[in-house]
Amino acid sequence: MDDPPIEQALSQLPHFRTLDGDLIAQIGKGSRRRIYAKDEMILSQGEPCRAFFFIEKGAVRLFRPTPDGKLQVMHSLRAGQSFAEAALLNFRGYPVSGAAMEADTRMIEVGREPFLTLFRTDDRVASAMVGSLCGWLLKLVDRIDELSAASAGARLAKYLLRLPAGPEQGTTTVRLPMAKKDLAEHLSITPETLSRLLKRWKELGLVEGNGRSLALLDVDTLEAFAEGLSAPA
Repeated sequence: MDDPPIEQALSQLPHFRTLDGDLIAQIGKGSRRRIYAKDEMILSQGEPCRAFFFIEKGAVRLFRPTPDGKLQVMHSLRAGQSFAEAALLNFRGYPVSGAAMEADTRMIEVGREPFLTLFRTDDRVASAMVGSLCGWLLKLVDRIDELSAASAGARLAKYLLRLPAGPEQGTTTVRLPMAKKDLAEHLSITPETLSRLLKRWKELGLVEGNGRSLALLDVDTLEAFAEGLSAPA
């Protein structure tokens, strides 16, 4: 099946939904679609900002090195999300690096100069982007809160409780949006620690499930863990 026109895809972005078709068409003229292989770099920390990005398909990891030489995952993003808007508007270079997490990750790159021309000359575009950046600020606050948790158990509990959930057979069920190896990286813990936590929580009757689907059987206890009360490792 052919990919939808870039303009149609851009119109689904939250910060472009209020814009007229003519404006979206102008943004689309300065944009391009690219497909990335798994682990292929999309942008590098310090690289001059050339675009911001909209994920049509697949997933992206944003990260930067820590003083001890490890990589700190800042965000893991999925289809329908965008990133690097603030960098495009405010920085000369990208503050983080980014790579595709899945094969055939499809992106729309909104080019810097054509977009900034519209941003400076049309109040509607500027207003839309302010709303987008406010949304990113809230995500950053959540991410800081998540990483500030002292224990691996608290980080995991916070993460699970923030996932979209639905009732399934009388329980609250969530679906992990990424592989467990990537989730461990996102939470800044080792895959072994994540596996140990989930195994222990299953033994205690707090969660159950296999693969990416998890039933949260004891939400009250998980909320206590998320608030910093002792979580079994």
